[in-house]
Amino acid sequence: MSEIDLHIHTCYSADGEFKPADIIKLASKKQLEAVAITDHDTVDGLEEAIKTGREYNIEVVPGIEFDTEYQEENLHILGYYLDWKSSELDEVTKQIRDSQYQQAKARVKLLQEMGFKLSWQVVEKEASILPVGGIIAKVLLNNGLNEDDERLIPYLDGKRSGQPYFNFYLDYFLPGKPAYIKNELPDAREVIELIHSLGGVAVLAHPGSAISLDENEEILYKLIERGLDGLEAYSTYHSPKEVIKFTTWAKEEGVLITAGSDFHGKLKPEVKLGGVDGNDYQLLTRLKGRANR
Repeated sequence: MSEIDLHIHTCYSADGEFKPADIIKLASKKQLEAVAITDHDTVDGLEEAIKTGREYNIEVVPGIEFDTEYQEENLHILGYYLDWKSSELDEVTKQIRDSQYQQAKARVKLLQEMGFKLSWQVVEKEASILPVGGIIAKVLLNNGLNEDDERLIPYLDGKRSGQPYFNFYLDYFLPGKPAYIKNELPDAREVIELIHSLGGVAVLAHPGSAISLDENEEILYKLIERGLDGLEAYSTYHSPKEVIKFTTWAKEEGVLITAGSDFHGKLKPEVKLGGVDGNDYQLLTRLKGRANR
């Protein structure tokens, strides 16, 4: 079986670690046949990745992961094979990132008001691109000023310490959590239409992180009505039971199935490049077919 990974982040994602060229080299060592670079709200790493892919005979799928919302759910929409040099795309991603910057400042202020000790200046300096949630968590857990705070024990030396920055993000920054700050993100349906207008294929990333087929399945139908092409049914976010549910659902509804690890590096140390079930090249063949429709 020829293995692939269709959801990978480089250092051009604010919470990614590796340079695009290093991602390709790592993919070569793991004998992956194809990878998709899908950085958060940017395509800045694609040129380097594609160039290095040619050198290492790794097929690089141009992609992006949009942060969007719909019906108060934060949905991540993956765009594949879109015109990544489009000025329209550049304008949209800039707006998203500007909004995320303001959200980061508000998050830090709220954490300070909650009694945590951290400096916005330090957070901003730590972030090479954008001070997103994982960067804020990294500073908070490593600045040496909060070691006696009982609230952080699970992340420093407890059951949440396996992926401390990511777990802190899940526990504090998501809707309904103590440090949640609403961000003005583009509507998922409009992003799907944008991807299509740029010749791309739109896939919902790790659907299980926001969608329950037992509770809010209707969201998927609404997105499909607006052109959603597929689901990332094979994801490191999903339990084996969820994988079966989403693959079965996608087949019944006639939408694409993709497989992606959501590799970041240090932010999610338990997630390995190519480390997702079902990552067969046949999935990419079907994705290409949709892109060339």
